[in-house]
Amino acid sequence: MNFERMLLSTTVLITLALTIIFSIVLLFFPLVGALGFEYAAVTGFFLSFISVFISAELISSDHKAYSAGKRISDRVSSVLSVNLVFLIFVYLIGLLGSLVKGDCFIREGTVFFLLIPVISVFFSSTLGMLAGFTLRRKGFIVGALVLIAVFAYSLLVLYKEPSLFVYNPLYGFFPGPIYDEAIPVTDTLVAYRLITVLWGLLFLILLYLANGLGYRRVGAWDFLKLIAVGAALIVAYSHEHELGISFDREYITGEILPASVETDHFIIYYDPASTDARRIKLIAGDHEWRYKELSGFLEVDSAGKIRSYIYPDADTRKRVVGAGDTTIANPIHKEIHLVYDAFPQPILKHELTHVMAGDFGTELLHMSPKIGLLEGLAVAADWSGDVYDPHQWSKALVENGMAPDIEDIAGFGFWYTPPAESYTLMGSFSRYLIDTYGMEKFKTVYRTGDFSLYGKSLSELEADWKKFLAGLPAPAGIDALAKSRFGAPAIFTAACPRRVAALKAEGFRYYGEDNFRKASESFAEALGYDGQDPVLLSGLAYSSYYEGDYDEAVKIAEQTGGLTEVDRAALENIKGNALWQKGDTEAAAGIFSRLQTNTLTPDLRREIDVKLSAVGTGGAPGESVREFFSTRDRALQTVSLSESVLNSPDYAPPYYLQGRLLFNMGEYERAVPYLSMAEYLGLPSDELTRENLRILGISLFASGRYDEADIIWGRIVSDGDPESRAYAQDFIERTGWARKNLLK
Repeated sequence: MNFERMLLSTTVLITLALTIIFSIVLLFFPLVGALGFEYAAVTGFFLSFISVFISAELISSDHKAYSAGKRISDRVSSVLSVNLVFLIFVYLIGLLGSLVKGDCFIREGTVFFLLIPVISVFFSSTLGMLAGFTLRRKGFIVGALVLIAVFAYSLLVLYKEPSLFVYNPLYGFFPGPIYDEAIPVTDTLVAYRLITVLWGLLFLILLYLANGLGYRRVGAWDFLKLIAVGAALIVAYSHEHELGISFDREYITGEILPASVETDHFIIYYDPASTDARRIKLIAGDHEWRYKELSGFLEVDSAGKIRSYIYPDADTRKRVVGAGDTTIANPIHKEIHLVYDAFPQPILKHELTHVMAGDFGTELLHMSPKIGLLEGLAVAADWSGDVYDPHQWSKALVENGMAPDIEDIAGFGFWYTPPAESYTLMGSFSRYLIDTYGMEKFKTVYRTGDFSLYGKSLSELEADWKKFLAGLPAPAGIDALAKSRFGAPAIFTAACPRRVAALKAEGFRYYGEDNFRKASESFAEALGYDGQDPVLLSGLAYSSYYEGDYDEAVKIAEQTGGLTEVDRAALENIKGNALWQKGDTEAAAGIFSRLQTNTLTPDLRREIDVKLSAVGTGGAPGESVREFFSTRDRALQTVSLSESVLNSPDYAPPYYLQGRLLFNMGEYERAVPYLSMAEYLGLPSDELTRENLRILGISLFASGRYDEADIIWGRIVSDGDPESRAYAQDFIERTGWARKNLLK
């Protein structure tokens, strides 16, 4: 049977029609409905089964038409050509979807299509031909069972190993958390797909051998090819760690995080060459303190020790676990994967909640069947807010019409809502249920996902929660902050999310390397797809600013149309910086003064306070602060601040800035003298004074100076705002615990 007869056979035409229908249906779904990674992965998986079926059927039925084995090559090429037709139709449909939707990922999507569906079809069609040739009519069943086994093995790897990504011949790879939006074509993916091609070649060689053995036409060259491909596969799999294909716990703890420390409830693995090694006792204490807090809140005392993996940076965690910007907990195996870039680690308590709540989660996965409850409990247990707590943020979301219904985000709909909204709302709702009905009832609801235990429907519970929120006081300015904080779209509804994410990641990588020209190019290209992204606009403006092109920075910073009040203020601040560096101090001061009347994020408000003080003071102190804000280079910043301290020893802001630099570097003991001097001399605003005291208290605690830390926290409890007092009270309790447990 030649190519034309195969293509026009009933089996192929019906299967092709189903494939076309399936591909068209995909176009109606977000994210997967355009030529890109998701489209490639889904169609690769689907086409794997389609190709194994038609290849097995065609080679099996065609076998009867040949009494000699001379034309096996013709049959193989015809079957592969038929599969190519399927690929062409699927690609064109995906391309059409991208063109209709105006998607911007076509180039990358084409590469993903070549790497995933094309190679998956080659793998499956060669498997199907081998099975169909050797087993005849049972070929498809056996081939399909092999594909199912391959898929099941990947699920087993995901279940057993710490990595959240997995490579697979059918769909290429599963990348892990959806919050790491950029999915680039990596060397690892290319290497793995070449391995998949080797499997296809192995199946073809076995097919030719099976055909040749039947007619005694096998030579030494055929066996040499088999040996060569087999050897290549053995070598590839023996180096899968080096290639980045998979990482088991033994490799992670043996090669990447070879040092460890054991506490009462944890085994903590870390890199002895990293900065984490110098502060491992502090890290261990942070873990144990959070465990103590959570065991009380969750009313559990977990059996067995929790494994904590501390990676030296996000890139290493991304390579090993599959999560770069996303911190990961694995309740199944009682482990967490962190980058410990600050003390106290801001995500530690959240992730520990996932693990410790595994004690009352489902039997197999040790978590809640409701994604909203899974994450909601973690937020409720952590309850640390950025300026405000989740109840206050949720009140603002509800009253501004920005909150989806709880019923829509309690389950898998959680992922379709912007994460900042879904986490905050479900955290507030979960905390309300716990405080109102108790932890024991919540545990049962968490495990079953059934809200009827409360004697009310979910909509009634939501109404009660909203009534509770309505009775809370609304802090001044929270509405404006909420519109900025929660304004980003979910990945499923954003414009060109993968392309924009890739360009954004590329831009910030260049930005971090001080390659501001390349960073500007990436940010500008991304803005062509999403012109109202305040993060991209700020990145572009700062890139021009730090490159010294102040006029361009001003021009970019003036593109504030359509942005929220808070986002406009952030760009106005960059404009003020640029004018200040140009020497137009009066215009810059005017901008900074106007911004003081706006609703600002706390860090921006503190920055404005420092700059207004410097402008007002003038002279050498003001000049040193101006120079500090002109660069990202820590060495140059330190030089300018040191000169200011020498020339103007009574001026407080440089001490604060130098102390904060050291604090951010984890040099807590070195930060203390600068922060103490800033506190002694007096900073120009209450906001700066509170923040200086906060990081001074942390630095004293981290240095083991508990008595001095208690004095600072006591002052904050007496004089601070409610959020600061709650933070200080937590540290007072932590200090009391540390005296008993860390000074043994």
